[in-house]
Amino acid sequence: MQLHCMKIKRVFNLILLLLIGLFVYAESPSEKYVKEPEDAILEVSYERRSIRDTTKRSPVLDSTILRVGKTKSMYCGARKLWADSMMKIDYSAYSSVSLAAFKNKDYFPGGRYWSYIYKDFSNNKCKEYEFYNLEFEKYDEFLEIPKWEVYDSVKIILGYECFKALTNFRGRQWVAWFTPEIPISDGPWKLHGLPGLILEAYDVSHDYKFEAKGIRISGLGKVGYMEYDDYVTVTRDQHMKNWWKAKHDNVAAKIQAAYGIKTSEKPQPTKRIPKYDREETDYDHSLK
Repeated sequence: MQLHCMKIKRVFNLILLLLIGLFVYAESPSEKYVKEPEDAILEVSYERRSIRDTTKRSPVLDSTILRVGKTKSMYCGARKLWADSMMKIDYSAYSSVSLAAFKNKDYFPGGRYWSYIYKDFSNNKCKEYEFYNLEFEKYDEFLEIPKWEVYDSVKIILGYECFKALTNFRGRQWVAWFTPEIPISDGPWKLHGLPGLILEAYDVSHDYKFEAKGIRISGLGKVGYMEYDDYVTVTRDQHMKNWWKAKHDNVAAKIQAAYGIKTSEKPQPTKRIPKYDREETDYDHSLK
């Protein structure tokens, strides 16, 4: 019986991944909702590893994509992009797939990475949309270029010769491997500014890691951002501080209070101590 259930779950996950691929990697009706669209010239799929509990060090894995145009790029979770696209064009279909996912104990059909990072190189601007702890926020900031030191170390990633670079950026020290064979000065998350595409990057504490798994140059969607009515505009400083304060809240208790849904038989404490921090840590961590 257990083996049968595992087979069913694997089949369901395969179907879900195929559906995600149809919406993420090909042009779809959802693109009419994309603002300031630009044709993509390249798309990189990365495995994003993040540590959500620094005492246990068990990584959370997410499939993410970097979609690059001539003047802009977008980095986001592949399943998050699929979920948002489905909700825009066919909410009933999204609900059906999500319900089936829950029944198969896939409690995150939209993935675990819920941010969109938009880089606008022509205007030196960066925009982030993020959903966290039942909150929707967006902010604009200046597109900061990390100050890199390039070394002679070499390794091969996806068949490309890559060189090592180091930077101290946004409160962490980062190691990146970039390839001049793809002369695109971009990379996952907010990392960019090297003479070639970043195919691997991680912080020295190994709390975060981005590893390229594939590159596409055809059949790509648009680069741009999908505007959402329910996202509140804040500053970067406000967003980071709000996120940190929210991580001290118990989201289960918040769900109980907001929707009257029991997430546990036991009363949920309203506060907790977060066991991890963001990719960027250079923000006010006070709770005032």
